[in-house]
Amino acid sequence: MNEDLTFNSKLAELYDKNTRISIPTYDSLFAMIQSYYRVQLGEKAASLLVIGAGGGNELSAWGPSNPRWTFTGVDPSEEMLKIAKHKATELGLKSRVNLIQGTTDDIPQPDSKFDAASCILVLHFIDNVQEKLKLLVSIKDKLKSGAPFALVSAYGNHDASELQARLNVWKSFWIDAGRETSKIDQMVNDAITKLSLLPEKQIEELLAESGFTQITRFYSTGIMAGWICHAE
Repeated sequence: MNEDLTFNSKLAELYDKNTRISIPTYDSLFAMIQSYYRVQLGEKAASLLVIGAGGGNELSAWGPSNPRWTFTGVDPSEEMLKIAKHKATELGLKSRVNLIQGTTDDIPQPDSKFDAASCILVLHFIDNVQEKLKLLVSIKDKLKSGAPFALVSAYGNHDASELQARLNVWKSFWIDAGRETSKIDQMVNDAITKLSLLPEKQIEELLAESGFTQITRFYSTGIMAGWICHAE
């Protein structure tokens, strides 16, 4: 194994480990979304748009067991896309995966619109509400009418006691995994408090304004929640 591939493998392993501490139901989340996609898409060949594809976990979760699905993944991080590319290669998915460094604006205009899309753990990193709306509109415009869309994001009001209660649950995941309390508090100060969070109602309003219908929250763990909806 060459040096670059070894680095990617170690980085992927660390990323996966930490993500599953932060979100203990992470694998179940992907399984639930897959089930919903399968019911909506049936047995036909389908094209999926993956926003925030760096890390490659959508590819790992959905690629091997759905051989008629193809994936277009976009992510601004070159290093994270290296992880996704590494996983696609390991799983024999390269012929069904197209990875693009950048944003939705960098996705070439396809011959037809996508059959489904996901945006998992991305929205809370976008600071401006209008930029969040712009992303959701861009995703909707790239989907066929009626196509399913899965959105997963941290949510809440930084000043609300409700979020603090859920944050305490999130901290407990790390404590149980053996992380020191001081380091967990540092994670909160350095990362969590800087997330651009919106209350659940406002996220649903943004989805509706973007042109999505049948908006349903299907998932919640710690500080995260997930919604399934459909493009108009």
